[in-house]
Amino acid sequence: MSMYAAVFHKPFDLRVEQVAVPRVREGDVLIEVEATGICGSDIRVYKGEKAARQGNILGHEVAGTVERAGNKVPDIEVGERVAIYPVVFCGRCSFCLGGHPNMCEHRATLGYQLDGGMAEHMLVPASMVSRGCIFKIPDKVPFEYAAITEPLACTVNSIDLCGVKTGSSLLIIGAGPMGLMNLLVARAAGASKIIVSEVNPDRLRMARELGADVVVDPTKERLIEVVKAETDGLGVDAAIPSVGQPDVIEAALPAVKKRGIINIFAGSAPDAKITFNPNIIHYNELTLTANQNAPPRCFSRALELMSSKQVDVGKLITHRFALGDVPEAFRSRIEKVGLKPIVIPRPHGG
Repeated sequence: MSMYAAVFHKPFDLRVEQVAVPRVREGDVLIEVEATGICGSDIRVYKGEKAARQGNILGHEVAGTVERAGNKVPDIEVGERVAIYPVVFCGRCSFCLGGHPNMCEHRATLGYQLDGGMAEHMLVPASMVSRGCIFKIPDKVPFEYAAITEPLACTVNSIDLCGVKTGSSLLIIGAGPMGLMNLLVARAAGASKIIVSEVNPDRLRMARELGADVVVDPTKERLIEVVKAETDGLGVDAAIPSVGQPDVIEAALPAVKKRGIINIFAGSAPDAKITFNPNIIHYNELTLTANQNAPPRCFSRALELMSSKQVDVGKLITHRFALGDVPEAFRSRIEKVGLKPIVIPRPHGG
């Protein structure tokens, strides 16, 4: 039995082709994929900026329906709506035992080392099933939203690291899908002033529509002057550079107040370098941190935020592509057309 899938062969060579439907063994679960998000890191794999196994099916933002379960799979029933936490973790290393399985020393990830969800069906191996990587989707959360659980969980982790709470001020640099998710989660956490910097006018308008208090085009205004004016000259409590560019990260440093936090959210090119005066961090007692992916507890909270309507990701989904149109979807994402594209698996070319 075969299916269609988006297979990565090498940089800039992504093909939708027929492959075998995964075989379900003891402890495995087979998912009929209903929706898969295209992430910025998928684009980096496509461009050769991030490693993935050649011949791998891409896609780590996955929601679907349980189609088949192997023997010895408790509490998972055929027909259930589920979202998949994409990190395979060992559960035994110091990071797993310390509550950070996303940093597992032996981690593998769907869409990179294991076949992912840009396919009609996807296997959740027993190693993931047994560690609770299958999450039931609340009734109020549609599949397209559930496919965004993973990136939303990353922003939950980000906002936690920044210590955002009621009354906090926050600067987000970059209003792409991830910057806007940081905005939504920060607003739900109680931030009182959120400043968003972005050069794309459409994305700047979306940031305003989604709740940003102040929006700045740094090509037309001096970002640091706006930030200082909006914070009584102190700077923001935290800043999140959501664009993986050294100059963006450097721009965040003078924008935070003493004892503030800068969270590097986005990955950069392999050869990227940052140059700054360490005295900025030393004398202001700044915290420079980062987050990559998120632990399962953030995944669960992301589903709760959507189910309770505290966060509405609907406006972020601007394009939907059939499985046969995945190469076109990747090109549009590179060209920054719209915000979040979702792949809806269906027969090739449908």
